[in-house]
Amino acid sequence: MSKVRLAIAFVAVSALGGATLLVYANRSGDSHLEAELKEHSHDGDLWNRGEAPEDSWAAIERMHGHVGPWNVLGWRIGQAALREFGTEWGGHELDIICYVPMRTPYTCMADGLIMGTGNCLGRLDIRLAEVMSMELVNVAVHRKDGAGPIVIFKPRLEYCRHIEKPKADELEGLSRQCSGMKDEELFRMERISPPGTTSD
Repeated sequence: MSKVRLAIAFVAVSALGGATLLVYANRSGDSHLEAELKEHSHDGDLWNRGEAPEDSWAAIERMHGHVGPWNVLGWRIGQAALREFGTEWGGHELDIICYVPMRTPYTCMADGLIMGTGNCLGRLDIRLAEVMSMELVNVAVHRKDGAGPIVIFKPRLEYCRHIEKPKADELEGLSRQCSGMKDEELFRMERISPPGTTSD
């Protein structure tokens, strides 16, 4: 059985004067599957045959049943994460933890993240973690190989309030609005060093 070591870091969110709880999980053990996945983690090999959808909107709708602003927000953060880490859709190079209250519409972000990155729950490269309020919603991303920083994507609180309780007839308009907004209007990014490392 794999041993699990947890390191917990409190990350100061200076702009809001609050704090985010980041749980960094480091799994180690003798799992043959883990070793094979690590060995065969390069783009184009038999382990990574996923292709980015040509129509992300339609793909979210097929997967989730509808498109809503929280889906699109997750998709936008996922796309930003790929750019930030210089990786491609479906490469499974990133470890993503989506911190949300465990109820809709917040959890809808996770399906957007899946469609935005090509990461998936079954490969354990995207996971949900619970926070107690919308003010603490964030997405923590780092490379599986440990290189580089952890990047925290923190949705703008005023935007979250704008989409917190959408009515069914508002979903289309709010989703289109989210898809057309600038990244900095939707979220901010904060880079921190992983536990056990020092800042540059």
